[in-house]
Amino acid sequence: MRSSRPWSIALLCTVLSVMTVHSVGFSADSAAADAKAAAAAKAAEAKAAKEAARKARAAQRAKVIAERKAKAEALKRAIAAIPRDLAWPPAGSPASEGTVTIQDDSLLEIPEAVLELRKNPEAAPFVMAKTAPKIDITFHRNLGEEPAHRRLWSSWGDICLASDGRVYVGIGDHGHDADGDARCFLYCWDPAEKSLTQIVDMNQVVPAREGQPAWSKVHAKIDEGPDGAIYFSCTLNAGNSAGDPKYGWNESLTGGQIYRYDPSTGETAQFASLPPKRCTATSLVDSERGLLWCNLEAGEGDALWALDLKTRQVVYKSDDGAVSFNRSFAMGRDGSLYFNGKDGLMRLDPETKTITATKSSFGDSPGMRSVTRQSESGHLYGTTHGTSQLFRYHPETDRLELLGPNWTTGMYTTVTVLSPDEKFVYYLPGAHGQAFKEGTPVVQYNIATGERKVLAFLADTLEQKIGYVPGGTYGIKLSADGGTLYVNLNGHATDKLRPANMKPIGFGLTSFAAIHIPESER
Repeated sequence: MRSSRPWSIALLCTVLSVMTVHSVGFSADSAAADAKAAAAAKAAEAKAAKEAARKARAAQRAKVIAERKAKAEALKRAIAAIPRDLAWPPAGSPASEGTVTIQDDSLLEIPEAVLELRKNPEAAPFVMAKTAPKIDITFHRNLGEEPAHRRLWSSWGDICLASDGRVYVGIGDHGHDADGDARCFLYCWDPAEKSLTQIVDMNQVVPAREGQPAWSKVHAKIDEGPDGAIYFSCTLNAGNSAGDPKYGWNESLTGGQIYRYDPSTGETAQFASLPPKRCTATSLVDSERGLLWCNLEAGEGDALWALDLKTRQVVYKSDDGAVSFNRSFAMGRDGSLYFNGKDGLMRLDPETKTITATKSSFGDSPGMRSVTRQSESGHLYGTTHGTSQLFRYHPETDRLELLGPNWTTGMYTTVTVLSPDEKFVYYLPGAHGQAFKEGTPVVQYNIATGERKVLAFLADTLEQKIGYVPGGTYGIKLSADGGTLYVNLNGHATDKLRPANMKPIGFGLTSFAAIHIPESER
């Protein structure tokens, strides 16, 4: 009789094989389902985190908006409490009546705060001048009705030293621009007369219209053109918001404009218009080629723009977004324009108008905040934004050198000027209203030795002599002989002269100073 065992074994193996296949298939399906569920859970978690982050950002924005609104309301209440007939600039200061001349050894006294900063091993060393400078100083006057009730008198842009030696400067009230309630003025300093005269009232140049915004700041550089005229532009409190519907641009004022002041006639007129709903806070004139360059704010990002001053034709506009940190340009002797881009320091070729990235970068800084003209040795000097370093850049070799903090451990510095003999770079650190906390130093940097010399600490002396605390500057120029440094200053009045509800923040009272540097110090 044949045994059935082999058949039974074969059958059993077949059954086990089928069961194994099904088991493996079930395990694979289960693993896939688990992976899918895990992925779904992870996606849900990411979505929840993204939504939580969005809500947090929205809450933060709402908080910032609420804080700004509360601050604006508090400022409005404070201004409303100021007597309507209060004179501004304050009548108690001699600088309110005209130019005051000061020369005092107290200008050479180092403030206690700076002595403390000096102890920091990372602080840049400095020396003191041996002879105090003579300073001519006066306030900007004729500010219109109820000047003490304006929002925040301030100056924000670089100034112009004209070929005849006169100096042109601008101020604004940082007023209610979208409501058409703001003021901007230009002044001219005559060094022979030691007088500061108001020459332009922008509300006369651009008359108010229903729903139209008003200019509140002169932020871009004031410059002399090759024809001897003075070119400038005005802007809003925040020009990069020019596209906001709250600004009622119209056919007569479509956005930012270029203005031309004729010194021979005293007349100011619109010269050209920027693209609609764009403003500028950064500009320079290339007199050799007759071009006005500026950065266009708002739009889809910052862009370079150039106007031919002879034909009034736009000769260049880059793509939006070509410029990143937009507060400074450098002009090479060959007409090349150097500016801050997303890939570091960029160069615009003057012939081909093509933009290329240099090999230079400012490291942790978004770029240069101030820069001088190019020296005969081919160098540009300036300061970085954020890191507050002095730098030297040689365009021809594309070599960038960081030269250490501009002042002690570094302070925000917006403008630097090279002396005519190219021995020194001058600047005032602490631009945004904070200079007085470190004495408002006037610094001379020696290019050959790297020495930083303080020519004067302005704050304490000006506070004692004219009741004024200088908070910093966005505009300086050096006379053709290198002997006088012209400075357009922000600041505030002392407690004695300032209403209690005006805060001592380094803004609110503007002045102009001519600082005469002793020959022995230069």
